[in-house]
Amino acid sequence: MKTFSIILFFLMSVLSSAQTEKDIFNPDVPLVFFGADFSQVQFTKAETFNNKPEILRFFVDCNNLLKSNGYQNLLKKRLRREEIKTDFSYVTKNNGSVEWQNVYSDNIDYSISDEDIQNMIRNLNIDQGLYKDHIGIVMVEENYSKTKTLGTVSVVFFSINDLKSILIKRYSLKPNGYGFLNYWGMINLQAINSLKKLYGELK
Repeated sequence: MKTFSIILFFLMSVLSSAQTEKDIFNPDVPLVFFGADFSQVQFTKAETFNNKPEILRFFVDCNNLLKSNGYQNLLKKRLRREEIKTDFSYVTKNNGSVEWQNVYSDNIDYSISDEDIQNMIRNLNIDQGLYKDHIGIVMVEENYSKTKTLGTVSVVFFSINDLKSILIKRYSLKPNGYGFLNYWGMINLQAINSLKKLYGELK
């Protein structure tokens, strides 16, 4: 009986502390933004891109944009937060291990499954002690298609405690702007801006 009571108490503690979609807007649950993960991205079709060796620099520049005050303030506004922590060290490490030859494909319908996104969360190797009880946010870059003129990115919210996704919001958006960085980097800005509808969806 005593053993049963201990197990029951443990299960109730786990269930009571499990984070849900509504906690994304709960000011008592801290958020940390980890930046953009390009480790599984594909640029399609391959033949339409002529800056192939320089693409790894694009990953760095995109995350630098996401670190800027303008992007950070927009994210806080859309998620109705006074503060959102940032730590791009994990995506920087994973993005740096990508071989540029592997990010081009002729599969214009390429996408990353929710299961693979879950694996990507685990592969970030986040310090769970440092961010205990936080909700993490990472932008999973999926398909940048010149053929379709669309960029697809998933904004992923996940529990740091168990590294399980809470919500995956996938957006396919039209790029816009001058120069490669501004043209494709606009996808992330539009995705963040699209989060303005999230509060109403989760109410």
